[in-house]
Amino acid sequence: MPDEDPRLRPELGVTPDLISLARGEDELLLADASILKPLYVGRGREYITRFLGAVRDLRAAERITAAFPADVALLRLLVEHRIVGPADAAAHRGAPPLLPSDPRAAGSRNAMSLYLLLSQSCNLGCVYCLNGRRTYGTGGNLRMSEAVAFASVAKCLEALCPDGTLEIVFFGGEPLLNWELAKQVIRHAEGPLKQQHPDKRVRYHLTSNLALLPPDLIEWAHRHEITFLCDVDGPQPIHDACRPAKHGGPSHAAVAGNIGRLVAAGLPVSLRATITSHNQDAMLAIAAHHKELGGSASAFVPVNPVNSDEDILPESLLPSLETVMDGLARVYRSKLWDKAALFPFNVYVAHVYEGARNVVGCGAPYGNTPVVDVNGDVYPCIYLVGIRRFFLGNILSAAYPQPAVLDWMMGYLNVDTTAPCRGCEWRYICGGGCPVGRLTVFQNPRASDAIVRYCHGVSCDLTKRVVELLLWDMAEEAAAAAGSGA
Repeated sequence: MPDEDPRLRPELGVTPDLISLARGEDELLLADASILKPLYVGRGREYITRFLGAVRDLRAAERITAAFPADVALLRLLVEHRIVGPADAAAHRGAPPLLPSDPRAAGSRNAMSLYLLLSQSCNLGCVYCLNGRRTYGTGGNLRMSEAVAFASVAKCLEALCPDGTLEIVFFGGEPLLNWELAKQVIRHAEGPLKQQHPDKRVRYHLTSNLALLPPDLIEWAHRHEITFLCDVDGPQPIHDACRPAKHGGPSHAAVAGNIGRLVAAGLPVSLRATITSHNQDAMLAIAAHHKELGGSASAFVPVNPVNSDEDILPESLLPSLETVMDGLARVYRSKLWDKAALFPFNVYVAHVYEGARNVVGCGAPYGNTPVVDVNGDVYPCIYLVGIRRFFLGNILSAAYPQPAVLDWMMGYLNVDTTAPCRGCEWRYICGGGCPVGRLTVFQNPRASDAIVRYCHGVSCDLTKRVVELLLWDMAEEAAAAAGSGA
């Protein structure tokens, strides 16, 4: 199609999924959201906008070229970038989904991330903790058994297709409170299970507050290539206000010291900041602090306003989304972090490519992120643990998994069937964003209108701002390569 003369097409139209972004005095970015081959226009915004209006009105190719005889090359360029195409929009659709239609089917799962709640207790008292007292039993010092952990790994390996990869995520609570079980899981996976599944790969990840460091952790991490994720909400005063020790007192010094020990040993430690009203104005300083600590990546995540008990956090904790979006843009433009190591930009880089089509915002509805609690009960997401309507079965039961919940989630969250997503041109880029708000907040009687607006903004407005920045970069890079003859 790019080499075809647009005058040979009898009827043309502008894509119904047009993204049109203006910047500065005369810059314009155009992209078909279902194709994602952005076109950067350095000048001539008003003229291009009028030309597209004429395409919509004139439709017939001969009328367009008769009215704009000097702009056949422009029309060809717009066709090449799928901004203009057949008047029947369905003729230039049909990109395959990013994920298989049903990766739960035998032999179709290439990758899974298994979250094991080794301990549902914690040694910190974060002001925004997602673990509800009822659903997580945080007062009971609950720890996972070897039987539950081994069965979880075995069943996930069985669900993988040949050459598939299982990521075992040691999670909590604080998983290092049950570090001995983590080591047993690794031994079992590297021993008997590897013999049973020689064609499948297992990787290990630890999400920890790193306020404590077992003496043999570094040795095990080197031997088994364990990666780490740790929350650091900012420099010491901010971090200690957001993430104090369980019974009060600071945690930053211990956490920073342990991060330093891991980094000095050559181990990758990704750092994440949960953004609240406490640190929303310090995002550039947080990015710099993550770099100073030696982090391998930096992540910024607006606080989730609901815990696993479906209790709503105080509105006073919520950051201003406009402030968060402006802060993300400043961090991105600062180049402190490469976009491949900066969340959420690194996630959407994977979504923003020609032909990408995401119908949901994450892997949870596909069953690709099972979370197993200390009793063996399985849920599709860390934010849904203990909420019984999302219960997928018990890992020790022959009846596991029960797909009805996942089927419902897929139908409820699919952007092609869900209002207002189905009418949005951005839908295949974001897949509707993180679904936690939609699943636990939108119908929650305890959630105020302000909380609902915040959740919608996180999944929608913030995603658009991130993708806009990426699209401008993509378009400028493509224009520069074309100008240099590359």
